[in-house]
Amino acid sequence: MMVAIWAICGRPILTTGLSFAAIAIVSFIHIAKYNSRGYPLLPEDFQLASEASSLSKFVDMGTIVRLVIAIIIVEVLLAVFSYYCGKKFYLRSKGGHLFISRGVALVLAVTIFMGATGAIRHNSGARYENTFLGTQFTAWNQNNNYDDNGFVIGFLYNLQKTSLGEPDGYSEERIGDIQKKYEIVAKTENEVRKNVADEDVSVIVILNESFYDPTVEFQGKKMSDYYKIEGGEVLPELHKIQQKTPSGLMYSLDYGGGTANIEFEAFTGLTNFWMDTVPYTALLPKSGNIPSVASTLKKQGRSTLAIHPFNGGMYKRNIALNKQGFDKFITEPEMDYREHEGDSEYINDRSAYKQVLKELSTDGDKVIGLITMQNHTPYNESTYEKTQFTVTGVTEEVPDWRKQSIETYLQTLHESDRYLGEFIGELEKLDKKVAVLYFGDHAAGLFDITNDSKEKEVHDLSRVMPYFIWTNYDSGLVAGEKLPTTTPNCMLNTLFDKLKWQKDPLYYLVGDVCKAEPILATGYFDGRDFTMTETLKDYQLLTYDFLSGKRFWK
Repeated sequence: MMVAIWAICGRPILTTGLSFAAIAIVSFIHIAKYNSRGYPLLPEDFQLASEASSLSKFVDMGTIVRLVIAIIIVEVLLAVFSYYCGKKFYLRSKGGHLFISRGVALVLAVTIFMGATGAIRHNSGARYENTFLGTQFTAWNQNNNYDDNGFVIGFLYNLQKTSLGEPDGYSEERIGDIQKKYEIVAKTENEVRKNVADEDVSVIVILNESFYDPTVEFQGKKMSDYYKIEGGEVLPELHKIQQKTPSGLMYSLDYGGGTANIEFEAFTGLTNFWMDTVPYTALLPKSGNIPSVASTLKKQGRSTLAIHPFNGGMYKRNIALNKQGFDKFITEPEMDYREHEGDSEYINDRSAYKQVLKELSTDGDKVIGLITMQNHTPYNESTYEKTQFTVTGVTEEVPDWRKQSIETYLQTLHESDRYLGEFIGELEKLDKKVAVLYFGDHAAGLFDITNDSKEKEVHDLSRVMPYFIWTNYDSGLVAGEKLPTTTPNCMLNTLFDKLKWQKDPLYYLVGDVCKAEPILATGYFDGRDFTMTETLKDYQLLTYDFLSGKRFWK
């Protein structure tokens, strides 16, 4: 890197200063992200550079100020050093030969870098072993990749994930065959299903940021066997709702972050399984319109809107949600309700739900996508004057600094749960039909005991989130029914199936996928068998066709 910078600027002292600034800034961002989310800095994170002012809210401002001051001090000292020692250390050109030398140095530096790192950057598959380095990478565990190989190599390994390669067998003929197959299925199956146009119902899909159930049980393991919580029930309203309506567990694609990927799958029914990138920032801005809950249900005349009580440019949602068919997007500046929890920087769930109720009060049926913010990191001790929950580790000790964050997180979950109960109560009073798909996207990156476990079933406890389907009218839903444990890509299809609504051909394909592989997440297949069936291959081809292909699906 330093050779390339020197080749561009031609000044060793300036090269040193710029290199120090770049390393300091990247190191700071990496550490800040890891501390707040438990996940390393990835190449796709730099696609959010335009949202730096919003992202800075997640980090202590004093730390940022100290970093800036340190960089300024170093740069000033180097400038002084350069001034007094300038002529002895500058390689000034009296002709064109040095300029040519610097050009050659730049080309050589870039060529050597690309050649030396090509094998790491152009890896493929779920596992990749580099014999020269004597190490192995796994696509689903970037924490281990960074821990085992260091930041630079871990970062380089992830560079290939900023693009979507064409899968084998992709052609207009193959996509046409898939479409014809599922058009026949749709024609037959839809004859015994209800036409959504006749239902006269508004649909709300709610992604509740970091909404996690700390009493979760999965694969014979219980979170309570690793964390003991005192102070009462954290999510009493959720548990009441689960007794009255179908509910299940969603296997999250991520831990401590990754909201946009989960949102993409849940809203569209497509999958990120073969991409390992952030479709919202890397793919959707360049794609055409894609299928989603909004584009599907507005065919019957519903108006479509999304609500996110934060910056609309975050993850380029202002572009991505429009591509999905959401015609209106309400963000923090347009919110009519802006209540906060204590000194939290985020608008709380009560205000978000009030905004939804206001939109529902207008004429016509709606499709509303809500992405909340209340439970987002950081979990500062000052957020609440008092927290009612205490937590202790059962199998190992929880450090005091982590204990405080977990207890604040549990308190904000408790308040979020209370607002959920209020919201459901208000929906029950409406004389307008409403159907709700509700889910948490990922757990906060605070549960080190389970997340760091080498036992897969214990590790997975940090990755299963609650979801439920609820209506305020007699829709035929079965109270207390256990929905399948699934990844976000299957939940929209589950909503259509449980309400017995007619589906587009695409979602009959998704239905077949979800029967064969209800959990389609790279992290889940760590040590488990995975078979690429014909149905999964069709799904991969369709996902590519919509996001990066030639859009042969008509």
